[in-house]
Amino acid sequence: MEPTTVLDVNFVKDVSKVIKCLGHPDRLRIVELLRSTPMKVKDIQAMVGLTQAVTSQHLRQMYHLGILRSTREGQNVIYSMGSPLVLRMLHCLEETQNMLKEDLR
Repeated sequence: MEPTTVLDVNFVKDVSKVIKCLGHPDRLRIVELLRSTPMKVKDIQAMVGLTQAVTSQHLRQMYHLGILRSTREGQNVIYSMGSPLVLRMLHCLEETQNMLKEDLR
């Protein structure tokens, strides 16, 4: 008897790209910052403590996967969340963290 799977093969392929991208701690920190408010690249850079070049590289990768959206205001590029999937993933991570903290008490 073959085991049955619930997740669609194409969904798994698409989600695995997002999970791989978010596997980098700096990228995860960036999406957490952007989850509640759009931010300028300069502000993101200051909050995560990375160089402008490294910050831009991370943002570009997440933009190309649809994790983030960007808009231009004059000379500034403003990034915001573009993926409800990632918002859900962040919510699950927060719930899990809270649950683990409770278990340690």
